[in-house]
Amino acid sequence: MSSLTEKTVLLVTASVGAGHNQVTRTIQDRLEGRPGVRVERIDLMEFCPWWFRVYYAGGFEVSMAHTPWLYGLGFTLSNSPHRPGRSWREWPRLAFERWVNRRFVKHVLSTPYDLILHTHFLAAPTLERLVANGRLTVPQATIVTDVEAHRWWYCPAVRRYYVPSEHTAGIVRRWGIDDSRILVSGMPIQAKWTAPLDRERVLTAWNLPADKKIVTLAGGTSFTVGPIVTIAKQLLAAREDLALAVLAGRNKQLLGDLSGLPEAGTRLFPVPFTDRAHELVHVSELMITKPGGITTAECLAKGTPMVFLNPVPGHEGGNGQFFAREGAAAITRSVGELVQTVASLLEDDAKREAMKANARRLYKPGADIVTQDVIASFGL
Repeated sequence: MSSLTEKTVLLVTASVGAGHNQVTRTIQDRLEGRPGVRVERIDLMEFCPWWFRVYYAGGFEVSMAHTPWLYGLGFTLSNSPHRPGRSWREWPRLAFERWVNRRFVKHVLSTPYDLILHTHFLAAPTLERLVANGRLTVPQATIVTDVEAHRWWYCPAVRRYYVPSEHTAGIVRRWGIDDSRILVSGMPIQAKWTAPLDRERVLTAWNLPADKKIVTLAGGTSFTVGPIVTIAKQLLAAREDLALAVLAGRNKQLLGDLSGLPEAGTRLFPVPFTDRAHELVHVSELMITKPGGITTAECLAKGTPMVFLNPVPGHEGGNGQFFAREGAAAITRSVGELVQTVASLLEDDAKREAMKANARRLYKPGADIVTQDVIASFGL
């Protein structure tokens, strides 16, 4: 343990997708402002051999973007058992992960932490055996970053699970985690997503038309939601009262293709990488996106209905189905169905208002809830 005057918290993330790192930074910002608390952040991928990073992070991106059916198959086959305790099928994976993460284990054992807080599922099971044999006594907590939690989040050594929804809590309970160790907290997101904004100022700042219905399409981050240029063309043709902002990220080819369309600058607004996406979502009637954990939480904070195109089977598919069941999103399976759904929702003000209300109902201030509970439960 560290000194009586300072508590040291280790935040463990992994650069596999963007969501885990975003949650980690959000909690780090909250805890670093607390007197007597020192925060260390570790990216587990930096402790792994290079070939494992290529296999683990690179394989995730490739399979999500190019072979989603294969990713979904792997998710389903490995997502078991749905009961307490380890099965014989899990032990080889856990042994391999302990070997791969041995540098991380050595670091943890050599440093006097007061709390280890995980935002990715890889590290906690790696430490499980150390806890069981008494070599590691530091309390651990986990922030689950998807509504549809995979079995790999399971670790009996974790003292506190922060989960985004009651649906997620039900999954964790089936693993034998007692209710006293589960808190339905919502997803921690950056404070800018909940800060008040003036609609007219946002429209002016982005040069968006005030007489159109704004729709934001996420299309150019790590993975795309589909054939973006085709989607943009068909959406703009479907409704004259629509203005489309496309988040193209660092995809220069996509930015160029969109900028070459005749509606660019009037009803089509290609957006390069930005940290101001919250402003666009704030003024949008709909958000077309993939159902990632953080993205959906951000839309809930803004009360913005979501439209998903053919979600990747697995955690994103489960996320999408949850929000569709709860009336905050619609799932589409083709570009044609997407365009038809968006056009229909823009026509139906009452339906959109109901979806907005459902999104706001599902929102929980995850950053506040998690931070306050961490402080109270672990004596920070």
